[in-house]
Amino acid sequence: MTTKAAAKRQRRRTAMVPVTTMEEIPVPDERERAELLAALKESEARIKAGDYTEYDPKKLKDRLLRIYRGKKR
Repeated sequence: MTTKAAAKRQRRRTAMVPVTTMEEIPVPDERERAELLAALKESEARIKAGDYTEYDPKKLKDRLLRIYRGKKR
């Protein structure tokens, strides 16, 4: 039997984000790829160490909608 805490940890957070365009990006070269992988490993280590901020889905959605619907520059 699972506990409420165990069931809560299994839930995945999601967010709705506005998507308006597709971007063409260059394929990374070997140096860029190595830098990206190193940064990802560093980020994973920080997350495992508990050095992260957990976002509230409602606050994130509200923030994204404010940005999306905000004034045009």
